[in-house]
Amino acid sequence: MSELLLIPLEDSVVFPNMSVTLAVEVGDAERVFLVPVHEGAHASVGTVAEVTDRVRLPGGAEAVALNGLHRGVAGAARTGADGLLYVEVEERPDVEPPRIQTTELEREYRAVVEEILEVRDADSRIRAFVRAITGAGALADTCAYAPDVSFAEKVELLEAVEIVPRLERALRLQRDRLAELQVRRRIREDMESGAQKQQ
Repeated sequence: MSELLLIPLEDSVVFPNMSVTLAVEVGDAERVFLVPVHEGAHASVGTVAEVTDRVRLPGGAEAVALNGLHRGVAGAARTGADGLLYVEVEERPDVEPPRIQTTELEREYRAVVEEILEVRDADSRIRAFVRAITGAGALADTCAYAPDVSFAEKVELLEAVEIVPRLERALRLQRDRLAELQVRRRIREDMESGAQKQQ
């Protein structure tokens, strides 16, 4: 267990391997615990992040650059002498399962994401980014970058500490996105075809 400074993120989720800059006071902390919050309710799982840079903003406020390291499960909280909130965190770095458990899921996930990127005519750098990811847990977390994945779905993904269930959940979310995109494309093509016939 580690005791880390709690940084609540209102309707926002930061995943391991993500970097973010926030205008928050972290004191001397070198690591913090980023926890999604919605309507006052904190998620049970957050992201342990390291402070990589500190910047003074105009007006004297502090901003910090943070890099997500791994998941953590929140425990008891207390207010420190500095007035900041600290929480006991059970740190949960990814433990890659045997390849036999993830190979097929990874292959299908990559194929679905490739199809989504093709339908969206996405930048080739995004494809290269996804192809370069080697860990099954990190691959599942790429689902969080999708703009149409909801806050609640991102929290569910963050709370999937074990990799196989996380990858299965990410695959379901991506399949749903692909199905919706394909329906939209069909409707658009039908409308364009109908408009051409009328002309």
